[in-house]
Amino acid sequence: MLRSSKQVITIDVAQGVCFLSQTGVGIMGNSLLITLYLTSFLLGSKPKPTDLTIIHLALVHTVMLLTRWIIIAAGILGLQLVRNDAECKLFAYVYRSTRGLSICTTSLLSIVQAITISRSTSYLFHHKVQIPNVIFLVLGILWIPNTLLSTTLLFQMVISHNTTGIDTNCYMVPLNTLLQELFLTFMALRDVLSLGLMSCCSSCMVLLLHRHRRQVQHLHSPHQAPETSPKRRATQTIVLLVSCFVVFYCGDLVFSLFLGTSMKDNATLLNAGMFMVSGYATVSPFMLLTCDTRVIKFLGDFLGNKTLKSSQTTLLSACPL
Repeated sequence: MLRSSKQVITIDVAQGVCFLSQTGVGIMGNSLLITLYLTSFLLGSKPKPTDLTIIHLALVHTVMLLTRWIIIAAGILGLQLVRNDAECKLFAYVYRSTRGLSICTTSLLSIVQAITISRSTSYLFHHKVQIPNVIFLVLGILWIPNTLLSTTLLFQMVISHNTTGIDTNCYMVPLNTLLQELFLTFMALRDVLSLGLMSCCSSCMVLLLHRHRRQVQHLHSPHQAPETSPKRRATQTIVLLVSCFVVFYCGDLVFSLFLGTSMKDNATLLNAGMFMVSGYATVSPFMLLTCDTRVIKFLGDFLGNKTLKSSQTTLLSACPL
């Protein structure tokens, strides 16, 4: 019996270390994305309509991953980080709010890019010039429903001093059935609306890219490959980003349904669902970093300057005085 309990603890710690590695990579990637975008702005790079939305998305993901990372790291190290109900409520509230903001911001990103590449004869094109003026307001508005939908956790989350797991020593107490169903309905509507907008905008962007490619092929010879424009590359990246989000979201939904219908707690499903939830926040910054030509150019210039300075230092040190 003692051996079995030791094996369970070892497995829990191993899963915790894997999750810490995943979230650590995600925090590093999102922080790097924010730093590079802000640095490019300070160096005089002209911001694109999607840039502020991408920075907001990376910031939300950083806070979301950091919240989970702190709790699990404290559990592995045996630290009692969450010591009272207030701290329990705070961590849960921040995590759920940022998780909701992730889906809303991704949806907004697809909408902004769809407007950006829309044809000049379309209805959406007339809103393109208004994006820089309203984007701060829209991002601020996104916080209102997500913070309100997370307020139930301020009443549900309480501390438990009897748990020994590595995740958290908080648990949820049931609320009034009608009130809980009401909040769950609003959360489902938020997710369905966001996913619907993502799907519509992604479909429109794929259609526009297809039409543009056919038009460009007529302008080039059969042996000459058309160059990929920055706008086209950005659109392809955001469509891929939305597809990635849908995959991770559906995976998390499947694991949640299995957990909800299971008669007993399944630690494997719970951990798999946790990996799915954090997967999109971990992968997304690297997708954006590798596909942004400005970031690639900035890194190329930075590394080039470093290499140039290094070679100059080597030559100077080799020259006799």
